Amino acid sequence: MSAGNLEMLLARLYTDARFRQSFLADPDGIARAHGLDDAEVAALRNIDRNGLALASGSFARKRAAHATRRRPWYERLLRSPLGARSR
Repeated sequence: MSAGNLEMLLARLYTDARFRQSFLADPDGIARAHGLDDAEVAALRNIDRNGLALASGSFARKRAAHATRRRPWYERLLRSPLGARSR
């Protein structure tokens, strides 16, 4: 078992659209290139493609929302309704 390799591959599948397209075109080749064993390759071959697309979209939206919250507090205040009223 190569749990670390599997976790890294899954994380990349969820976050990298180009890599995900490559994987969906050749799941066995990508899985073997990441050092996964036969059981893991077989499991990834049968991955729920719709679920993968939904999960990756959900993670992308969460990352985008988190990036928005990381703006400095004064920028958030200026863009908020409270900040707009005080001008």
